[in-house]
Amino acid sequence: MSEGNDTKDQSGFEQVPEVPVHVLNTYSRLWQLETWLRTMVYVELRALLGDDWAKGLNPSSNSFQADKSLTHMPTPEMNALSYAQLSKLTELIANHWDCFSVYLPPKDLWDAKLREVAQIRHRVAHFRVGHVDDLARLKQFLRDIDKGFWTFCTSYNDMNAVIPQESDPIAKHFLPFDPLPWVEVEEKTWAQVGFRDKSLVVGLSVRSQRRPWCREPLEAGMPGHLYDFYMFAQDGRTFDLPYLLERTRTLHHHLVHLCLDDMDRSVRFTVPAILGETMIKEIVQSWHDAAGSACRRSPLRPPSDLADRWPEYVIGSSNPLTFLDPSMPCSFFGV
Repeated sequence: MSEGNDTKDQSGFEQVPEVPVHVLNTYSRLWQLETWLRTMVYVELRALLGDDWAKGLNPSSNSFQADKSLTHMPTPEMNALSYAQLSKLTELIANHWDCFSVYLPPKDLWDAKLREVAQIRHRVAHFRVGHVDDLARLKQFLRDIDKGFWTFCTSYNDMNAVIPQESDPIAKHFLPFDPLPWVEVEEKTWAQVGFRDKSLVVGLSVRSQRRPWCREPLEAGMPGHLYDFYMFAQDGRTFDLPYLLERTRTLHHHLVHLCLDDMDRSVRFTVPAILGETMIKEIVQSWHDAAGSACRRSPLRPPSDLADRWPEYVIGSSNPLTFLDPSMPCSFFGV
């Protein structure tokens, strides 16, 4: 028992007697829904529009300015969507419905359900007790969209090698950095065979992922695809990740995500294909150069919360976007 009437369980959760548990649970589910909705909107707009993804948003909104003015209690969020209202999120989805329809119920049902969810959100945000069925309705909504969000998340890890590598100008350009490239072992059959080239300090493999709403083949400069770069230290080396992140900071706004590895031996970053051949080559070359200078023989353990110290585009290995793939069926929202 702590001071006053608050109680705290082993996880550190403080239960305040005056706050109904069902309201807390409803808030938790709303948090889950809205944060993943932001992530979905962010990824698909990046794939569609590249660096212009936030054109319909105000990155210097009053909410953003008010938050950042509190310099004594800084937060890492920089994504314009983190300061957008739910209504803005749903507006963006409606305006680009072709990019989201593959994940969501038919639009008339989606709109009707959202009206209920928005009202439940108002009740929680304005500290009202709400209706006894609010939580049940919200959980049913999560069940309705569970498969769609699973499809969204697993598609992010459904990457493929670009083969033949010479067929794509970006994969071809970085082929010398791949210590074990793909070869055609027989007609239309490709494999990674042979011996790894250990003379390369930093290896780089080029993969790609097609967003589920896209029907066109991979082509630099066209929307709907992400280049997926996997960069890894070789011969027992590790990356000084804090140094690498600082060294590449000016390039981060071009990335969709930067995925960190617990073992400090690799990083993965995704770049919209729509940025075009020239820009993508420059971005990746700069990353590779920085990675070479960030390699260390003696392991340097970065802070366990390194990803949390950076804006939303930096994600750690516990984030489902880094590991959940189509071979892993599950309930996405746990409902």
